[in-house]
Amino acid sequence: MGIDIQASTRPEGSDELPPGVQREQPRSSSPPPTASSSRPSEPTPPAPQEDVVMEDDEDAEAKKKSEIAKEAGAAAYKKRDFDEAIKNFQLAWDTWPKNIAYLTNVAGPFS
Repeated sequence: MGIDIQASTRPEGSDELPPGVQREQPRSSSPPPTASSSRPSEPTPPAPQEDVVMEDDEDAEAKKKSEIAKEAGAAAYKKRDFDEAIKNFQLAWDTWPKNIAYLTNVAGPFS
């Protein structure tokens, strides 16, 4: 398993192996190819462009409304008006269910 029980009995820095274990022979490999100056260098390919997802106006409006409801819920939560906070957080989640933070905010007053 790779644990050398006898390691504590060998002098530090010793490279001797236990009986029956053979040392791996280094693999002979050819030297890495060197770049010749006579060959023109290849241009690096351009980096792939990331896909940009454009939100339509309805999504942007829903996201904005949900953010407003979340802020109202946070303000109510700070005032310890938990019923109002839950209503606003639930409205934020119902308006924009792609943000899981809105759903966790609904559970906040119960924790």
